[in-house]
Amino acid sequence: MKRRNFIQKAAGTLVMVTGAVAVVSYLRQFFPRRAGEKRRIALGDPRRFPVDTYTFLQDHNLYVYRDHEGIRAVSAVCTHLGCILERSTEGFTCPCHGSCYNDQGEVLSGPAPADLSWYEVNRSADGRIVVDPGRSVGADHKYLIS
Repeated sequence: MKRRNFIQKAAGTLVMVTGAVAVVSYLRQFFPRRAGEKRRIALGDPRRFPVDTYTFLQDHNLYVYRDHEGIRAVSAVCTHLGCILERSTEGFTCPCHGSCYNDQGEVLSGPAPADLSWYEVNRSADGRIVVDPGRSVGADHKYLIS
């Protein structure tokens, strides 16, 4: 193979690979990022969560809500591009791109394409209260504290 042919083929391959990377990077913005964590999260004693309050668990990007009846858990990851949500008076707000969600995790405004995910909360075999990020439930589902 002549040097000129080699350089042309190498340059053509480089252009195709660069184009493919650019296309994938561009298209990725249209798909929401998912929380990478799928392991169960031990919450511990339910009394550590104040009643009628959302408690942010930073290590797990999760908000835990406790009322007088039970405990629920919602993802703190924006469904737009994966930013970590902050609490607001209306519910949750994305500090990056302005998506707003109500207390039920439903999109109120902004570029977010979907509602927040609520995760199953239950008691494990060893008696601990755990959140299972691998199992989505409805916003009204809660683990009843007896």
